[in-house]
Amino acid sequence: MEGNTIRNRKITAILLLGFSLFYFFNALRLKPGTFSNPGPGLIPVGIGVLLLLCTGIYLGRVLQKKDPREGGPGSSDPGRKNYPAIFGILGCTLAYPFLLETGKFILSTFAVAYAMLVLLKPSRALFSFFLALSIAVGAFLIFSLLLGVALPGGFLEDLLFRIGG
Repeated sequence: MEGNTIRNRKITAILLLGFSLFYFFNALRLKPGTFSNPGPGLIPVGIGVLLLLCTGIYLGRVLQKKDPREGGPGSSDPGRKNYPAIFGILGCTLAYPFLLETGKFILSTFAVAYAMLVLLKPSRALFSFFLALSIAVGAFLIFSLLLGVALPGGFLEDLLFRIGG
């Protein structure tokens, strides 16, 4: 019975990799453009690259001799659901648009990302703090400076614009 499950995971991983390759090569048909002047294929090509990366990693784990779902410090019980985290993340997602008005982009994104990360792994609060900070600042820089999207701005956003030129 266990061998059948491993075989099914291998087949699934190969099919997912095949789909990722199909998606990526079809996305390459679209004109990607550049970051300053994005074309219709820029986001699909980026998604295709990420799909290939994720499915490649998954296929590598499945092809290892050891069952990736067994043992180890990072394994979790698939039958146990963390309902407080599920409802907390749902609440953060619903509250985010309302927080944008008062906290502007960076502060709101940081607060929501930090809350979600702490809900997922409460033992890693300091790591979650720095990860949420980098997510907020990185998203602001990518969307506002690189892609030219207008985001709600406040003191922190103006400061980053002055630093960035």
